Amino acid sequence: MLILLISILIVIETSVRIYEFVIPECFYLNADASQEMNLELRKQLCEQSKLVKTIEFPVFQYEPNQSLYTININSFGFRGADFNEIKDDDTYRIFMVGGSTTFGSGSTSDETTIPAFLEKKFIENNLNVEVINAGVGAADSMEEAYKIRHIYKKYDPDHFIVYDGWNDSFTHLNPNELNPSISRSENLESKKSFIQLWISENLQMYRTIYVLYPIFSHYSISSSLNDDVYKKNSEIWKNRWSKICDENNMDGIQTSIFLQPVVGSGNKKLTIDEKRHADYIKGIKTREQLDVYSNVLPIESCTASFDIRNSLDGVEKAVYYDGGHLNDYGNYLIANKIYEKILPIISNDIKLKK
Repeated sequence: MLILLISILIVIETSVRIYEFVIPECFYLNADASQEMNLELRKQLCEQSKLVKTIEFPVFQYEPNQSLYTININSFGFRGADFNEIKDDDTYRIFMVGGSTTFGSGSTSDETTIPAFLEKKFIENNLNVEVINAGVGAADSMEEAYKIRHIYKKYDPDHFIVYDGWNDSFTHLNPNELNPSISRSENLESKKSFIQLWISENLQMYRTIYVLYPIFSHYSISSSLNDDVYKKNSEIWKNRWSKICDENNMDGIQTSIFLQPVVGSGNKKLTIDEKRHADYIKGIKTREQLDVYSNVLPIESCTASFDIRNSLDGVEKAVYYDGGHLNDYGNYLIANKIYEKILPIISNDIKLKK
């Protein structure tokens, strides 16, 4: 019996290692959305995602002055080229806030992220608008609100664009403000059970647990999500952004909220690979929470609120690497949609400031 059990465990472990080899953790390698890139570039995108250096205090950010294959972090810790901390009088400055989808995980250059494409649209139309890429991987609304309050305002922004939703869709939101004395890593560790901690300390060599546990964990969390949780989360999410918008209004800063698309939202024709990710998103109930977030829009104190989850309707080409990260073409389409929505607001604000 013991020999049989050991044999079964060996077969499972072998199968998991084969699975990891065939379907690597880095989606850029084999995703339909990356097939127009050469293999070397895909490998670079995967490798550099592990090389970007971060700092934990007072809140999770990127370490300044980094130069990788396709990612450059400037002297202020933002992706892209440096800018003048003291804004020119004739420059309209937008800070685009969000998670890794804003940062541009999977973008082939600093110039093919959503904020970069958005800035190009303004410049092409003879508007002196600067768009700072303030996206940070895995950032949720709690972190974003803290950074707007305590970090980003010192750069004299005229407008905050918040591209949000996905990172707040698969969780029980905390209504409190971020505590800067507790790092993101410490917060994540504090939520782990004794079993999780023991596994991470003692079973690192076995891949079965590391591959299967996140799947079981995600479905376990999703089983705790229901209509009451969605409603509570949406109230917290709305109140958080309402307070930020009120504070920004008092400081003469505009704020626009954009509810972002995830794979399977809207009526985009999905490729085989995108369909696989959409099925997973469906299983963990991400789209249900985004639906409820949409129901609380518009947020009255904010300059504008937009649900742009249908922005990719009619697009047949693959654009999703996974549940929400987009390739360059997808970023371009989203930037165009944001520009279309925000242009009248920005144009009017520029006129008023003059």
